Amino acid sequence: MTRARRAALTAAVSASVLVAAAPAAVAKKPAVCRAGVIQQALIDAGKITLQDVDLGVVVDRVRCGDVTNDGHKDALFGLASGGTAGDTRFGVLRGAADGSADRLVLYRQGYKIGIARRNKRSFEVIQPHYKANDPNCCPSSFRLRRYTWHGDHFKAGKAKKRKHVPPRFLT
Repeated sequence: MTRARRAALTAAVSASVLVAAAPAAVAKKPAVCRAGVIQQALIDAGKITLQDVDLGVVVDRVRCGDVTNDGHKDALFGLASGGTAGDTRFGVLRGAADGSADRLVLYRQGYKIGIARRNKRSFEVIQPHYKANDPNCCPSSFRLRRYTWHGDHFKAGKAKKRKHVPPRFLT
């Protein structure tokens, strides 16, 4: 077998292994971190309705990882407004040991919010802050607030002023 043929065969085998492994990687995402599971939990809790979903009020951002300090993955999520206001609600759906959804432990309002996990017991939310004559496109600053888990609930920290949105909120 020639060197070129061996290299082509190795590349083909490697590609097939990657393709075969891709569905397994997707399957490893715990149920609690799937947008559809979160939306159903919000419907079950009376936070949104099927009509809201039809109008575009949907889970559009999920940060998956432990934020309740129990070693289980939780879903930190943002809920789209269905219009031009960006995400207008955020929350945390606590995960169980088996990866399923346990319960909604936080659900709050906001405007054009961004979310980012910080560590295994906290996350941050950023929102625009407008002065009186600021156009909707261009806030003067932003407010960053940290939420920290305290055993059975989250406690909101004091909002801190930021001139720009930190990169961790942009991914």
